[in-house]
Amino acid sequence: MQYSTTVLESQADWLTASFHTRDSAARAKSDAERWTRQEQANGAEVKSFCVSNYVGWMAGRVRYGESQKGAIIQLSGQLAEDHIPDMVPRASNVSRLDLAVTVRIEPSRTDVGRAAFNDACDYRAFHPSSARPSLYENGDGGATLYVGDRASNWILRVYNKEAECVENRDTPGAEHYAGCWRYELEVKGKDALRQAQLYHAVDSRPTHVQGYVYQWTVNHGVVPAFPYDGSVKLEPGFRRRSDRDSRLLWLAESVRPAVQWLRESTDRTTLIGLLGLDT
Repeated sequence: MQYSTTVLESQADWLTASFHTRDSAARAKSDAERWTRQEQANGAEVKSFCVSNYVGWMAGRVRYGESQKGAIIQLSGQLAEDHIPDMVPRASNVSRLDLAVTVRIEPSRTDVGRAAFNDACDYRAFHPSSARPSLYENGDGGATLYVGDRASNWILRVYNKEAECVENRDTPGAEHYAGCWRYELEVKGKDALRQAQLYHAVDSRPTHVQGYVYQWTVNHGVVPAFPYDGSVKLEPGFRRRSDRDSRLLWLAESVRPAVQWLRESTDRTTLIGLLGLDT
């Protein structure tokens, strides 16, 4: 069977940066507060956050903490991609950077993870010192290939993005990522800072991510379902759904039925009071 592929996303998916000077830490806190307000406006709840002796808060795609050393910020999804240009140059360190390529395969395939796992195992049989592959599958088409382990500075994840959305009961997400697989390369430790600086300096970040993730994957025995050279262009206008879209969907699918039941069971004044709304 012939398959066609379209690269939908090729960008950073996670950034962890720390700031150890007084000015950079103060700027980091100001940025985190501003981004947190934006996440709250989109419906995110503020919760406590603690990592590596940094203590602070988290909301949606933003995590912020303080310690005697200074401050730390973790950004995920589109926020990581959007703020690398201003975060990396002033960061004292970058301890994690994720690079992700999302590709749509038509007709849809559920065997990409299994095939990639078999290829990685074959490669390791002849290169026993290479990163170890692992595969996790479920009965709904979900599959995640890991090449490497959590203790290493490099780990590749290849997973069925559509199936992940189905598992999370995210119907619009499943439609948004229909037939999609994500190749996600996580870089940590001293390698993360070098990769973040390189990522910041390149002329075309999407082209860089696509080529870099492709080459790393091939070097570990797996040929990705997307090309190296960017010849399959990013789909025009395709952007990740915001947390606001996801939360509005959750309200529509999960909260509205409960509100409808309350409307039928109580009077308007009581309903408004229960929901904490102004009259």
